[in-house]
Amino acid sequence: MDYSEKILAKRYARAYMFPQGKDKPPHGGGGSPAGASGPGPQAASRARLDGLRRVFEAAQPFAKILTRPAVSVEAKLDVLSRLLGPGIKGAPAGLAGLLVRKGRFALLGDILEESVRINDSVCGMLRAELYSRYGLSAGELVRIETMLSGMTKRKIALRQVITERVIGGFEIKVGDVTLDATVRGRLDELKKKLLG
Repeated sequence: MDYSEKILAKRYARAYMFPQGKDKPPHGGGGSPAGASGPGPQAASRARLDGLRRVFEAAQPFAKILTRPAVSVEAKLDVLSRLLGPGIKGAPAGLAGLLVRKGRFALLGDILEESVRINDSVCGMLRAELYSRYGLSAGELVRIETMLSGMTKRKIALRQVITERVIGGFEIKVGDVTLDATVRGRLDELKKKLLG
């Protein structure tokens, strides 16, 4: 995927997640202006994201058909409506149909990924990945989540990844930041000190 497609996917995600062109989902109950009813910004954001996930999961096995230039738009829309059925309608189905008509259905996965980031931001959450050779206990994971939450002042959704590239210790990625507490990282630092 080239840079312009990434930007386009971000724009679609932003327009989908913020339908009124604002920097947050539509207001409703739960922290909304007095007298308003309906879901709050976090619930609205989660609902839109869940709908988009359902579209993605339903369409994924048929992605080749929905992205193939040789298949007519009408045939693609027919396949899409059968896939989504009556259970998926409204904004998620509307976005999927728009992507088919514009010949951009291949962007759906990237739109979903960006929508997850937007939802995390609306909900005040950061996603983090912890790489280690062996699994950490639930208590250790909770302590690391708490530490990261204290550092970032946001809720953390920590996902553990077991990998053989980590000899000992662990490595944590939070957004674009990497915290290296691996044996290899410590050895590299020692090597720099000795040679530097």
